Amino acid sequence: MSLEHFPELARLPKRKRMQLADELWLSCMDDRSKTPKWHQETLEQRWSAYRCGKVKRISLKELECRLAKR
Repeated sequence: MSLEHFPELARLPKRKRMQLADELWLSCMDDRSKTPKWHQETLEQRWSAYRCGKVKRISLKELECRLAKR
């Protein structure tokens, strides 16, 4: 199944399609879902790098600009 099966969704703006994708993803998750260990390790590494000043914060506007370039 692909987006071509849902032409009305394909016509939505990218931002709205991303919101729907997020809602679909979250609807598949429940409290019984296990998070892979490597996910937690990655989050811990990134949080540590941020706390140590190795990574700078960016604004939501900057994030949106970076994502728009992809």
